[in-house]
Amino acid sequence: METLRLRGNPDRIFISVDESTGKSTVSFFPTDCGSPFQHDDDRDGQRALKDAKSIVAKYPTCSIHGPHFHAARPPKARPRKRA
Repeated sequence: METLRLRGNPDRIFISVDESTGKSTVSFFPTDCGSPFQHDDDRDGQRALKDAKSIVAKYPTCSIHGPHFHAARPPKARPRKRA
């Protein structure tokens, strides 16, 4: 994990993993606590989860949500119209 400087106590840590690119993102709530950061080649979210657990060790009232897996829309995909 890179040197992380939070500007307050986070209430929640969110982990999301983009299955199509293999990148995981760690973000915080409230958002002004810190900037989100990413890990490349983390398809299972384990590196992000390890970092989140180390943050929870410093801020024990914080909770971890995730990892949540999703796939990005293909670059040339058209948005669907609602019926």
